[in-house]
Amino acid sequence: MAQAKNHSRRHFMGGLAAGVGALAVASQSKAGGMMEPTKNKVVYQLNKSDGAYILDILHSAAMVLQHFNNDADIVIDCFGPGIWLLVKAEKNQQHYEKFIVEQVQSLSMYGVVFNACEQTMKTIHIDNADLISEAKPVFSGAVDLITLQQKGYAYIAW
Repeated sequence: MAQAKNHSRRHFMGGLAAGVGALAVASQSKAGGMMEPTKNKVVYQLNKSDGAYILDILHSAAMVLQHFNNDADIVIDCFGPGIWLLVKAEKNQQHYEKFIVEQVQSLSMYGVVFNACEQTMKTIHIDNADLISEAKPVFSGAVDLITLQQKGYAYIAW
């Protein structure tokens, strides 16, 4: 019986050491820029220019990051009136408060991707130079939502 207990303890400790080693490798991969997709994937639809609406989505994205200990791939698809979130201040018709701009910058630093719909950009005569540095142009916000869902992203509309 004592031998079985020792074997179980060694097996547990060996498994624990292997798990810690795997976590260390995963941490190094993320730190080294070789970030692999996570199992926690979400895409938000952001299609309104209202500041309170935008803050709700940004807050939700932050809570997802916090809940999954920053182990989440998050995309915020901005199209229609939501595109203004990604337009530089000098061209922006919305003039968002500084806090919203800072939240976008902060979330981007944590790997949140902000996609800008090129179809909306054409409609309102905005080009890539008019976008903030955190914005990533995509062909179409709607097409991007479909593609990301096909890749396993959970879809959240507000």
